[in-house]
Amino acid sequence: MPPDPSIVLLLGEPVTRSLSPGMQNVAFAALGIDCQYMPREVDRAGLAGVIDELRADEHILGANVTIPHKESVIAYLDELDPQAARIGAVNTISRQGSTLKGWNTDVEGFQRALAEQSGKSPSPLAGEGRGGGYRAVAIIGAGGAARAVAAALQPIAEVWVIARNLEQARRLCRDLEIERGGPVEMNQMREMVTRVDLVVNATPADLPPASWLRPDQRLFDLRSRRSGEGRAMLLYQGAAAFEIWTGRPAPIEAMRAALERAAEGVHA
Repeated sequence: MPPDPSIVLLLGEPVTRSLSPGMQNVAFAALGIDCQYMPREVDRAGLAGVIDELRADEHILGANVTIPHKESVIAYLDELDPQAARIGAVNTISRQGSTLKGWNTDVEGFQRALAEQSGKSPSPLAGEGRGGGYRAVAIIGAGGAARAVAAALQPIAEVWVIARNLEQARRLCRDLEIERGGPVEMNQMREMVTRVDLVVNATPADLPPASWLRPDQRLFDLRSRRSGEGRAMLLYQGAAAFEIWTGRPAPIEAMRAALERAAEGVHA
């Protein structure tokens, strides 16, 4: 009998509408890798058990982690990539024997997508090209994705973090040592949006209302089912994760085509 295929999990709640499985399964097929990317709906109470399963099952190469587990999953891992440790959020897990390592590919995903959407090439030099030329940025949300965006933009841009939970926004700014910018209460969102040139929506909601934006402002919506820039970020963070799991260059164009096909199905 042929050996069982390898598995990569997508851990989150909810995950049923994710565009990642189609994209990653096309990538594995394109390179002839016998692996299945499988969404696994898991709540906070069940996360520890799924991580134990990942650690024990040699067929599982690793996982992606999405809302709401990007921060809480860290407690169950053995090792963190330095960038994931600095950000305090993990979206990718790799498995080496029984050792689980956490990574954050959202930073690279956001930087590459922002550069692509702005018509610029991301610089290979650390710190250069960050901020995409934007001087002041408002991030709406303070979860794991917002942390990655803030890390990708600093120290070049002023970074303002708008959140319903102001203490969460304060903690983000404190952890990432944001000195230019800071936490902002939700009731000040409209005022803050008028002061920046880039607005990043890192929430599941339609924020900010389109009527609040000037023609010269840029909105970057992280929601891949709603925006082209969100899909570009999903593509590039997914490609970086693919390379961590497999050690092989990701088939970017095959992944991009799969994402666009999935998006057409969403909007049909």
